[in-house]
Amino acid sequence: MPQLELVATLEGHQDRVWQASWHPTKTVLATCSGDKTVRLWAPISQNDFSTWQCIDTLEGAHKRTVRSVAWSPHGNELATASFDATTGIWENDARDNSWECVATLEGHENEIKSVAWSSTGALLATCSRDKSVWIWEVETDNDFECLSVLQEHSQDVKMVAWHPTQETLASASYDDTIKIWKEDEDDWFCVDTLQGHTSTVWSIDFNAKGDELVSGSDDKTIRVWKMYEPNNTQGIATPYGQPVWKTVSTLSGVHDRCIYSVAWSKVHNHIASAGGDNVIRVLAKDSETLDDNAPSWNVVASVKNAHGVHDINAVAWFPTDKHGDWLASVGDDGVVRIWRLIAD
Repeated sequence: MPQLELVATLEGHQDRVWQASWHPTKTVLATCSGDKTVRLWAPISQNDFSTWQCIDTLEGAHKRTVRSVAWSPHGNELATASFDATTGIWENDARDNSWECVATLEGHENEIKSVAWSSTGALLATCSRDKSVWIWEVETDNDFECLSVLQEHSQDVKMVAWHPTQETLASASYDDTIKIWKEDEDDWFCVDTLQGHTSTVWSIDFNAKGDELVSGSDDKTIRVWKMYEPNNTQGIATPYGQPVWKTVSTLSGVHDRCIYSVAWSKVHNHIASAGGDNVIRVLAKDSETLDDNAPSWNVVASVKNAHGVHDINAVAWFPTDKHGDWLASVGDDGVVRIWRLIAD
C-alpha cells in the first residue's frame, strides 16, 4: 500500500493556519493564518527537501484573520482573503524579490472565506459570509473591476474554485449546495445547483480535465460529481442546453467528523481529504471500475493524528509533475506539514 511520509514540519505562524497554496511552478508554498499574515516557505536547498525555511512574511494589509490565499497562474501575484472583508493583491518586485500589497478589493459586507484565480488569470472570484460570490476582472495597473455579484446562495459561501481550463466557477455553501456559474452576454448566472449533501459543503476541487468535481462536507461524506454534456450517451437531460452535474460516487466512513478540505491531484488523480478527526486520507479510483458513471474509490494511504489532536483545515497537492507526490497540510496547531506519497 502507498503511504504518506512526513517530509518537513514548518513552524512560525502564531495562530491557526487556514489554507496552503503551492506556487504554480516553483517549490514555494504560501500559507495564511489567524495571525493576519501569509508566509512563504521554500526548501533551503533544491537538493535537500527535508529542511525548509520561511523566505518571506506578507503582513500589514489585513486587520483580521487571513482565511484564504491563492497564487495567480503565472506565480507573480498572490491574492489574500480576510475576515476584515477585504481581498489583498500582492505583487512581487523581481528587483529585490520583495512583496507589496498593490490593491485592496472592497465590497463584501462580512468575512471573505475564499479567493481563487481563473486559469488565465483574467478573473478573480471571492466569496463571503454575506452569502455572495463576486467576480472581478483583472485590468491594467493593478485595477480590478467587479463584473458581477452572485447572490443565489441562501447562506454563508465557504469556497470558490475555477474550472482548470474554462471560465466556469463552482461555489460551495453553508446552504448544503454547490453552484456552477458561467458568463452569458456580460453577466454571470447559475447554470446548475448540485444537491445531495445534507450539511455544509466546506470544500470543492475539480479534477485535471474539469469534467469531475469532488466535495467534502460537514455531513462527513465525500461526493464525486460528473459533468454530462448535452446529447450525452447516458440520456441525462440537460435543460437549457447547459451541462449538468450528477453524483457518481458518495463516500461514507472515510472520516469520523466534518470534512474541511478535499484536494484533487492534477498529476496522479488521487484525492486527499482531511478534517475534524485529525486524519489525512488519500483516495484512488478503483482501476477495476467498469462503469465510469459509478466509479469506486478506495483509501490507499492514511495518517492519523497528522496534526496531533488539532483539526486539519486544508490539504493541497503540488500542481505539477516535478513534485506531484507532495501534499501540504495545515491545522489549528499553527503548523504546516509537507508529506510525500510513496508508491507501494
